[in-house]
Amino acid sequence: MLAQLKRGIRMVGQALVVLRHNPKLLVFPLIAGISSLLFLGLLLGSTFGVLVGIEGLEAFETRSGFLATISGNPVVTVPALFLGYLGTTFVSVFFTGALVAESRYALADEPVNLRRGMARAWTAKYDLLAWAVIAATVGIIIDAIESSDNPVSKVFTVVFGAVWTVMTFFIVPVAVLDPQQSLRGMFRRSGQVFRENVGETVIGLGAPRAVGFGIFVLANLLAFGLSEITPSPLVYAPILVAGAVLSQLVSTTLRGILKTVVYVYATAGRMPAEFDAGDLDPLLS
Repeated sequence: MLAQLKRGIRMVGQALVVLRHNPKLLVFPLIAGISSLLFLGLLLGSTFGVLVGIEGLEAFETRSGFLATISGNPVVTVPALFLGYLGTTFVSVFFTGALVAESRYALADEPVNLRRGMARAWTAKYDLLAWAVIAATVGIIIDAIESSDNPVSKVFTVVFGAVWTVMTFFIVPVAVLDPQQSLRGMFRRSGQVFRENVGETVIGLGAPRAVGFGIFVLANLLAFGLSEITPSPLVYAPILVAGAVLSQLVSTTLRGILKTVVYVYATAGRMPAEFDAGDLDPLLS
């Protein structure tokens, strides 16, 4: 286990080098975030339009009327909620797949190509969609259980959520880099990679969050320093916003790169740094 943790730390270093030399990889989570917001805006607008058509615009004139209208139309709101979960999950999964696809090229010192990454993710669209449906359904169930007042339920959701996260950590790399797998095979392969690389996976889960948090803290310290010089929020507020966005982009991108690094290692039994471009040909085809 100690050797795995050390190897995981080496992988973090390699992932940071890949990100430093290929900042274009940050575009994938950026597009995913923008696409998710556009999708949610379209879905909310459509749902509102349907409810207005059913209840009339006057039902939304007061806050109590708005809440009553929403809660009184589960036939409309429940499917909209699920579609919101599913749509945003699929967008995230799809662009994570594109990120993984291009990360493996970056590991072979190939230049990053955004269109190629999205094309590769598109070839695995049915597997990614199937995984998005499962992930969205599980997410809704976990949220429903977590919202109860039962403390046992809350403990269960924490434990189950952690186990679910680590056991499905490599689903997207399997779908994109090993497209011959069935849906059951994707889960089996992801679990196998986790069991054989527990230490590396633990590092892969924690390190991106730590790096993102570090960026966020630095942005807050800078904003605080500027606020001491001038009280105008127009000066320090943009730094807070930029820091929050950048920390999320770096964290998400680094996590995708680490997934790729660990999966490549699990597939070939060697650190990607020990490869040359020819060694990665089977994964690049």
